[in-house]
Amino acid sequence: MPQNPFYVYALKDPRQKPAKPFYIGKGTGNRAWEHQTQIDDSEKGLVIREIHNAGLNVLHTVMADNLTEEQALKLEAELIAAFGIRKHGGLLTNKVK
Repeated sequence: MPQNPFYVYALKDPRQKPAKPFYIGKGTGNRAWEHQTQIDDSEKGLVIREIHNAGLNVLHTVMADNLTEEQALKLEAELIAAFGIRKHGGLLTNKVK
């Protein structure tokens, strides 16, 4: 069991080659996979629904693990800034960071 339970992950769209991230998050346990079982009405949820409707599954990539919550928050913010959010011309459906 890792000493620090947090990790930072990307949800990627398999309809694109190479698959591009559309969401960056931090979590513990099964957090990265819960988005597909609990689909909400957010922009992220709409992308997940479109991927499922195409007969595909969202790809999950753990970017870093064994992090403290502070480290995870910092890395999550850095990655969101690097990829950018869609409403500002970036790739991600994240709300804010």
